[in-house]
Amino acid sequence: MIDPIVSFITRHAGKERLVSVRLLSLIAGVLVFLVALPMALGRIGQWVAGHVSIGMNRTVELILASSAIVTGLLFLLWSISVFWSVGRGTPVPLASPTRLVTNGPFKYTRNPIKLGAVLFYLGTGTLYEGIVTGLVMLLIGAVLGTLYHKGIEEKELALRFGAEYEEYRRRTSFFIPWPPKK
Repeated sequence: MIDPIVSFITRHAGKERLVSVRLLSLIAGVLVFLVALPMALGRIGQWVAGHVSIGMNRTVELILASSAIVTGLLFLLWSISVFWSVGRGTPVPLASPTRLVTNGPFKYTRNPIKLGAVLFYLGTGTLYEGIVTGLVMLLIGAVLGTLYHKGIEEKELALRFGAEYEEYRRRTSFFIPWPPKK
């Protein structure tokens, strides 16, 4: 089931794309991952919050929410700008970078976009509904992202970049930012 998806992405990823195609793919990615997915995750979070509660002061929640949103958006913007300028691509697989990007935030984690997204999910869920919804959104986003990265993206990158990717993978943290291994 996964191999045909990896094969399809490998055939179409990493090609030089027109700026207009990259912009459209970036807009589509923003709509899916920063609008539609948070709305869906928020509904699940609301349902869980109807059954589970964590007593947290609303002011503390708002400080946590705003910090998570700002940090998440900074990671996303930094990552996307490096993908755009260095890799000449976007996070969307069919308009992905033409070369392996290992600098900027990618020097410290192989998945800074996922990190930024789940922080954004934590913040938006907490802002609108409370900490339970934010934590549910963070958890589901992290699990879905990990399934995609481990099941599809890492295989596709290994096929496309070979030993260069394997070396990068060996020395760079999967998710939590950490100084690279020597």
